[in-house]
Amino acid sequence: MIDFPEDDVIVRGKNTKISFFEKNPRKCPFCLTEFYHESLLTGNSRIIAGPLRNDLRRIYEKSSKYGKVYPLIYVVTVCPKCLYAAFSEDFSLADISRADHALSEQYNRRKYVEDFFGTDIDFTKNRDLVSGAASYFLAISGYYWHTKDVFPTLKKALSSLRLSWTLEDLAAEMPSENYDRLIPFFQYKASELYTKSIDIMQTGEELHDKLKSFGPDIDNNFGYEGMLYMGACLALSASVFMPDKAVKLSVLEDAKTKISRIFGSGKSSKAKPGPLLDKIRELHVSITDEVETLKL
Repeated sequence: MIDFPEDDVIVRGKNTKISFFEKNPRKCPFCLTEFYHESLLTGNSRIIAGPLRNDLRRIYEKSSKYGKVYPLIYVVTVCPKCLYAAFSEDFSLADISRADHALSEQYNRRKYVEDFFGTDIDFTKNRDLVSGAASYFLAISGYYWHTKDVFPTLKKALSSLRLSWTLEDLAAEMPSENYDRLIPFFQYKASELYTKSIDIMQTGEELHDKLKSFGPDIDNNFGYEGMLYMGACLALSASVFMPDKAVKLSVLEDAKTKISRIFGSGKSSKAKPGPLLDKIRELHVSITDEVETLKL
């Protein structure tokens, strides 16, 4: 077991506790390493919710006492030894029958994460933006070793999307490190995975009945409609990087179909979340305008 101080709460500066290491250790289902996961303290105005962006990301305001807090970076649990990662509620649910394969890939996991984020990452220490981004990077591959019961494809989509968001924060904090160059790749990856997740919902290939939240952010659950919206929203963003006009048009028409499904998904408009409904309308107009322009 990896040693850690006995104190429950980790202090980030005088009287500014924003996180704690869980008192009971987690155990990696693959390498059996025991370690302590860091979680965010949420009371006492540590987290000040700001506006909701069009991509359904919640913006958080800087606290005068605690500074800038990034709730996203604490969501993924990572084994500090073999670097298997998954959302905290799924970490122990990995398919242990595939342990040999998962462990055989640990060298590659470490190599890839170091190539992207450097060699200084240590998941026994307090999270920062770099290790937070790396945790989502590792979770994308971590869900390869999960069964259909946890809807792993959607979890990969959420990991890719939240990774792109965390890279935005990194780019703002460390502009000289060129993290912004990685954002389009992971947004495109998220777009592909959202499209696949929507298809899977139709076929029943993976299960969603035990899913706690569709997200996409950690403070809201916009359900199936939110997943359709995000699929269309990400497709519109990804289309910017598509040089082939016919492919771009096909992608956008499919995105428009996704938006249309929301209005025909069996619930009245009044039953849908107000903020989402407004954004659906705006996105539908944006996609329609782009489609019409491409058809000229």
